[in-house]
Amino acid sequence: MSKRFPIPAFDYERFKNMDWAPPALPAPAAGAGKGVGAYPVAADAAFYERFRLRGPHQHAVMCVLPKGGARLVGRSHAWAIQYALIVDSLDAAAAKVLYEWKTPRPMNTRLGPDNGVALATEVVYAVCAHRYADYWIVNRTLIDDRRAATPPGYAVTSTSDDSINDFHACNLSFSWS
Repeated sequence: MSKRFPIPAFDYERFKNMDWAPPALPAPAAGAGKGVGAYPVAADAAFYERFRLRGPHQHAVMCVLPKGGARLVGRSHAWAIQYALIVDSLDAAAAKVLYEWKTPRPMNTRLGPDNGVALATEVVYAVCAHRYADYWIVNRTLIDDRRAATPPGYAVTSTSDDSINDFHACNLSFSWS
């Protein structure tokens, strides 16, 4: 590891060889009222167009957080430049970007601030993607539920390679106390 440009630690090995099946993608309103957790949802074409998101796995993850909010930390381990988009809505015209992070270069674990950020809202929508030319291809995602862990939380894990099931490309961890 470089002393001049240290990169955050990321234990990516535990995200290798995971089972994946395409998620059912209800509209965002269908996920409303669900408890704390992460739920894959569909967005409309205008949302994907606004953020230059393409590919066969287009979806967002509705992240329902506890009333006190949560800490969001991003990490990556991938050859392609990774992109994490966190918005307050999937309405293409009204969505406000809360965070828009990308890895500075391939094979760099830094995705957002080293210690993450505080989220005070109860619902956000996350999209994990990787760069291709001048747009982003949405990654396949899995939810890693750690609500019984200490501290409790969950992670949105993703892979940018359709041929392997290593879900450590663009990962977003949500935790709270």
